[in-house]
Amino acid sequence: MPASSTADAAVPRSTVVGVVAAATIAQLASVMAIATFPVIAPRLAAEMGVDAALVGYQMSLIYGAATITAPVLSMAVVRWGACRATQVGLAFCVLGASLAFASHIAALVASSILLGFSITMMTPTSAHLLMRFTPPRNRVFLFSLKQTGVPLGWALMASIAPAITEAYGWRWSLAIVVGVSVATIIALQPVRERWDDDRNPTASRHTRVLQGMKIIWSRPTLRWMVLSAFSLAFVQLCLGTFAVTMLVKESGYSLVTAGFMLSVTQLSGVVARLTWGWVADRTGDSLTLLRNLAIVAMLCCPALALISPGWPTPLVALVFAVFGASAIGWNGIYLAEVAHRSPPGNASLITGGASAWNFGGILAGPGIFATVYGFIGSYAVTYALLGLLGLAAATTLTFALGASRREAARADA
Repeated sequence: MPASSTADAAVPRSTVVGVVAAATIAQLASVMAIATFPVIAPRLAAEMGVDAALVGYQMSLIYGAATITAPVLSMAVVRWGACRATQVGLAFCVLGASLAFASHIAALVASSILLGFSITMMTPTSAHLLMRFTPPRNRVFLFSLKQTGVPLGWALMASIAPAITEAYGWRWSLAIVVGVSVATIIALQPVRERWDDDRNPTASRHTRVLQGMKIIWSRPTLRWMVLSAFSLAFVQLCLGTFAVTMLVKESGYSLVTAGFMLSVTQLSGVVARLTWGWVADRTGDSLTLLRNLAIVAMLCCPALALISPGWPTPLVALVFAVFGASAIGWNGIYLAEVAHRSPPGNASLITGGASAWNFGGILAGPGIFATVYGFIGSYAVTYALLGLLGLAAATTLTFALGASRREAARADA
């Protein structure tokens, strides 16, 4: 299958390291802003006089904005260059995090939309840079390394935001995000011209916006893959959004201890992304690995529902670690496989289109979870029902495997 890459030519190791580091840190910064809100939700909600469960709707708003704009903003990579588009995405992050300081509903709505724009930019920009500058033999691992920015962002804020909130107030957690984002924008400026030497300022603004979506839907393997990403992202965001609140309200944990459990989940996801990326590069079978991870995530949903105040802390941590390794560990190999199956020169467009399905699952997940919880009144039972989405992911990935084998057979005929 074709891959859009210039990495087959000699690329200096320093460039490869710089590209991977920049993409990872930019991803980390954009995620930190989003990850702050579920961690500080109990304190922020009390200050505003609302239910902490409403953070689920905030997550849906963030990723709703991302879903709608993903196919459109991916064109920015072609016109501006991937490095400049990354800087613009980080600028959205700075504005969004700063607006949230007001702790007003209208400000939080605007903040959430801007954070959605920010996270949207990171997938196509990083995919474009990685496909251009990384060696094919290690590409899945490097995609997975870049994607560690997501669970690292969640783990970092889960670890430090509760303590900062209790000691200084929740606004200081967001101030850290603003500082990291501004520093990254500045650090990228010296390499911008060199990394964006393939930009095309005259590229059409209109004709290619939905082209990525059309290509995906015309190829059965990609079509089943993006449907699986919808379900996996649904599960992943519900795990990160409501775990702290469930442990505090239903299992008797303190905010700091519950935040630690969430950080265990995210750190497990970091290790898993690197491990699964290495495994995928060695086996060359990303789809089977993705299907197996979906099965494990499916089984972890009812396991999380069984947690009670009497469970030993190490056992609770183990459940969250396994859940994190499966529900968070999949993204890197998924994006690498999507980029690998893209027509030459179209990695940013295809990953942008694929991200719309990923963001769609994130959009639907927290809002639906919060609604179901509103009817049931139990986070644990709602997590058990979440296993149905894990089943859907495992099923669609099984179909993707079948479609891939048929495509390979036709290519060999």
